[in-house]
Amino acid sequence: MPAPFAYDVVDYPSLALPQAHPGHLYAVARMFGCDPAPVENCRVLEVGCGDGLHLIACAIGMPRATFVGLDLSTEAVARGRRLIGDLGLINIELLAADVTTWSPPAEPFDYAFAHGFYSWVPPFVRDAVLKLFATALAPTGVGYLSYNTYPGCYVRRMLWEMMKFHTAGIDDPTAKIGQAREFAKFLGAGAQGEQSDAAFGFMKREVEEILGNQDPRVLYHDDLGPINDPVYFRDFAAHAGEFGLRFVAEAEQFTMEPRGFPPEIEGILNGLLEKGAVLKEQYIDFLRVRRFRETLLAPDGRAPSAHPDPTRIGTLAASGQPKPDDQSPDLSPGVAAVFRSGKALVRTDLAIGKAALVALAECWPERVPFGELVRRAAAKLGLSPAAAHDAEQLAELLTAAWMTGIIKLHGHVPVCVDTVGERPRACPLARAQARAGPWVTSRYLKTMQFEDAPSRKMLESLDGTRDLDGVLAEMRESFPPGQHPDAATLRAGVEKNLLRLAKSGLLVG
Repeated sequence: MPAPFAYDVVDYPSLALPQAHPGHLYAVARMFGCDPAPVENCRVLEVGCGDGLHLIACAIGMPRATFVGLDLSTEAVARGRRLIGDLGLINIELLAADVTTWSPPAEPFDYAFAHGFYSWVPPFVRDAVLKLFATALAPTGVGYLSYNTYPGCYVRRMLWEMMKFHTAGIDDPTAKIGQAREFAKFLGAGAQGEQSDAAFGFMKREVEEILGNQDPRVLYHDDLGPINDPVYFRDFAAHAGEFGLRFVAEAEQFTMEPRGFPPEIEGILNGLLEKGAVLKEQYIDFLRVRRFRETLLAPDGRAPSAHPDPTRIGTLAASGQPKPDDQSPDLSPGVAAVFRSGKALVRTDLAIGKAALVALAECWPERVPFGELVRRAAAKLGLSPAAAHDAEQLAELLTAAWMTGIIKLHGHVPVCVDTVGERPRACPLARAQARAGPWVTSRYLKTMQFEDAPSRKMLESLDGTRDLDGVLAEMRESFPPGQHPDAATLRAGVEKNLLRLAKSGLLVG
């Protein structure tokens, strides 16, 4: 009797992936010279979809698009189908199918993705998924694959092999996970002793990750699984090329930007870029000791674009929280201002550029179409309308800001509201998820945690039929005995949380 499929025994945690949303793929691919299909009516394929949560989150926000998911786990597909039925979705289909034998429909797909798949399957299955992308994608289609990479995974591989040695012969998944974690604790404790070797410092982050927030199901499948084969990026690009697929860009485009390195390194990387985008990217992996990539591929046979094209930003929307160093930056022409987001920054003296960055921060998380952003920035400067030259300069600045990660560009604007109505309604997917557990997905594909029963009950009750008093009445029964807050405190807390839900893309009416 064959052994049960590992993903039927231990399910893999499901997450929606903003970086693999068709709207994100459209934006990145378009900026790097592709002409992908607009996403509102697109056809989407996912290989290794699990229970389809990512596809479901996309499908519920894009009702005119069509989604197909494949997975070998019959249990995961069954779970996903139940959720699809509960939500009443008619634009998505999940199939329990083998990618090596599945025949795609005659009508091509515009977008295809396989997240967490390529490195964890045998070579012949890797061939099959690339062949499927090459044959099932439209000529203007875009594919997304994520995979483990060297040189970064050399460090992690040491830990994989040691944990597999320690857990060899343990068949029970719970026991196997437990022993792997105990072994990681053993390594961590040993590093504190007198006999510890400084070389252990290379593994410190890996051990901390396993003992920290890593989901035990991820540990079971990714770290203890029988197959986990990282590749050098150059080899991945060559493998994709065997099937007529070429490198477009990284889904996280800011990882491609040389300007974050010292000037002499930036110059070397730009010199490598003249020899080819793949070579430059491989050397960036060396510099960053990178261990994971999320790569966009295209079947169009064109050479990769060396740089993003600012003239293509006109069909996209922007969002972000760029924070100026000066709380009230001077928007006058020629006065430089610095805007930051995390470790990234952009410095500009362009008046319309400063006004646009301020406008984005003021309306975050709204996604503002480029034309509308030009109008808002011009209004801040008292211009009506902005000159074409100003719009061109703004496009160049926003492209540079995008490449550093200060703002995001989008090919899709989700339908949600950022204010709380009289009878608020939460996204149906989030309400369904709240009934099952603590993790819910917003229309921005952001995963949020609702740890306690009252907060989940609040979200469940937001079906558009209740006013605030009705929501409060629903919630009161969910508090444990003796832990009921007073009415004023509960009302104030719910009002605050409703505003947070609105800003997070969870409210749709």
